[in-house]
Amino acid sequence: MEGIVQEVIQCMLGAIVRNNAIQMIILYSVFYFTRCAKRPDVFYSGMKRDSVFKMGSLHRSYYPLFFAPFGTIQTVLQLFRRPMFLERISIQVKTPHNGSILLDLVEGDKNSKKNALLVHGFNGSGNSTYMRGLAGHLSKEGYRVFCFNARGIRSKLNSPVFFHIGWTVDLKAAVEFILCDYQGTLEIFGFSMGANWVAKFFGEEKLDPRIIKGGAVCLPFDFFKIGIHFLKNPYTRLFNKLLAMNFVKYINRNKDVFRDAGYDMNMIRKCSSVQQIDMMVTTKIFDIKDVNEYYKNQSCVNYIDQISVPFIILNTYDDPIIPPFSIDKEVCMRNKNILLVIAHKGGHLGFLSNRLDRTWAEDVLMDFVKHF
Repeated sequence: MEGIVQEVIQCMLGAIVRNNAIQMIILYSVFYFTRCAKRPDVFYSGMKRDSVFKMGSLHRSYYPLFFAPFGTIQTVLQLFRRPMFLERISIQVKTPHNGSILLDLVEGDKNSKKNALLVHGFNGSGNSTYMRGLAGHLSKEGYRVFCFNARGIRSKLNSPVFFHIGWTVDLKAAVEFILCDYQGTLEIFGFSMGANWVAKFFGEEKLDPRIIKGGAVCLPFDFFKIGIHFLKNPYTRLFNKLLAMNFVKYINRNKDVFRDAGYDMNMIRKCSSVQQIDMMVTTKIFDIKDVNEYYKNQSCVNYIDQISVPFIILNTYDDPIIPPFSIDKEVCMRNKNILLVIAHKGGHLGFLSNRLDRTWAEDVLMDFVKHF
């Protein structure tokens, strides 16, 4: 009799657990489909209505990865993507101030007249998942793709001059190299800090007519506002510290040139925020008088008005690094060449969907290069 009672109790407990699990799945599914899966917000000049209409990805809901729709999780998980393998060769390009960069070239069709340059974000490289992912899709469409590697990333620095948030010197050198050595048009897309470089480059001087369009993914419009955001609470301060740790790793990787220039590596390693490193290192190397003015002056929000070719900006509302209040919709709407797309989910450089072969951002960018 006792055994029968135990079996009944076990069956009842099992049924309760199963029912609770089913209820949780149902509740989560309701939450996911009502709160997470949404169409992006799109801002553009009415003159581009026909082009936007052709971009199918903007008229469908973006379904973020089902069990990981949240911004912070997307930001971390994107690091573990495994994009398609691409055969690449590395080209060294000399740059001013005794520097050099590497361009990873993906060239399926040597006769292609379509060139694309991709520019990574802070502490990224040509090997970053978002770089390889977009490079693969562009290559399939017949593009010759160059993946930018900033100075000191894949090769050692020759001098303490590295780069800063608005550093377009090396980007200009890469563009000049491509335009001089290869025929055809050029499109340039940047990610995170690289997005700021690209947007600033497009707006700060007259472009070569062969540069026909560009884009910025997870664009930090205003570094001054982002700096305030980083100091707001323990959560944002944690991201600030993580970025500072990556900054320290970069400096440590090139420690010989910094030590020879008189910088105290032990003091640099103690920095717990990007602002501290900027005050200790960046301001001195680049002769910056005021760090807050530096953040304001080197932000691309000052240059978006002057962008003269089709340009897409793709951000998210749940980016843990770039807060929504820093996205300047008004300045984008003033320029007829700008297409601003803001997804409700996606995190920072995540945009993971329920398809393993591509991100939602890659769908939007490929739509843009075809139709805008």
